[in-house]
Amino acid sequence: MPGAGFAPLVAARAIARLEDGAARHLVLRTNCLERSLVLCWLLERRAIGGQLRIGARKQDGRFEAHAWVEVDGSVLNDPHEPHLHFAPFGNASTSLGTEIP
Repeated sequence: MPGAGFAPLVAARAIARLEDGAARHLVLRTNCLERSLVLCWLLERRAIGGQLRIGARKQDGRFEAHAWVEVDGSVLNDPHEPHLHFAPFGNASTSLGTEIP
């Protein structure tokens, strides 16, 4: 597990890999929002500032949404870059006590 000596982005990427591995072995399937919220919580527990991003698009007449997490502008939990196909809403904070604009 990443320690305090790691640079925040390096530690955040390690946490994201661990969270992804755990999510793949769950009995229930999770969606991108659930996984991103858990990752934000894990990052907050390690005092790593992350941003929850939520984006939307309209494709084939349907509204679709997607969630991902960024640290220092780097996407942590979206390795195949589907987030690039969604228009992100405003910034969101990972802090549970902070309102999301």
